[in-house]
Amino acid sequence: MTSRERVLTASAVLSLAVLAGCDSGEAGQALPTSGAEVSTTQSESAGEREFTKAPPVQDPLDASKYLKDPCSSLTESQQQEFNVTSSRENSDDDNSGCRWNVGDGSTSPGVSYATGIEEGLDRLYALNDTGHWDKGYFEPTEVSGYPAVYVEIVDNRDRGDCNLAVSISDDLFFNSNVLTRAGNDACGAAENVAKAVIETIKAGE
Repeated sequence: MTSRERVLTASAVLSLAVLAGCDSGEAGQALPTSGAEVSTTQSESAGEREFTKAPPVQDPLDASKYLKDPCSSLTESQQQEFNVTSSRENSDDDNSGCRWNVGDGSTSPGVSYATGIEEGLDRLYALNDTGHWDKGYFEPTEVSGYPAVYVEIVDNRDRGDCNLAVSISDDLFFNSNVLTRAGNDACGAAENVAKAVIETIKAGE
């Protein structure tokens, strides 16, 4: 079992809890807002273009209660195991989100539900077809059986900033972002947080 396959085990918790170094400011603008116009189809001189679509979600999750209270996306038990010391909601018109501080506050995981993107993860795939992520990264994966993609406009993973978008229905995904010290496995920590969020939503449906 690899470190990315472990969540809420002692080693997975430790991998998140020991991350430290950068301040707990807001993450980079990983997701396009509703103003970033791109459709899953586009008219071109050669005809109608089909954009790539994300894999469909086989077992959709109802996250409606967590959109209203995003900080409950991690249970009290999970927060204790991740050594969370404080949290703050950071929602806006396009996202319903929460950011936590871990330990002394130098590590900051966050989760935001992309409520302003009606096409769900398809939007990110369509943007990839246009070269939107060319200066950053776009790496499809899956988390606990759900389609996901490591994605960001600028690649700051070596500086301890990693973003992971996870599709929980065909029209909704959440963004798991971890800010930490350069050289630490921020992407592994982002996946651990994402797995914990999925576990919470499944239990709370």
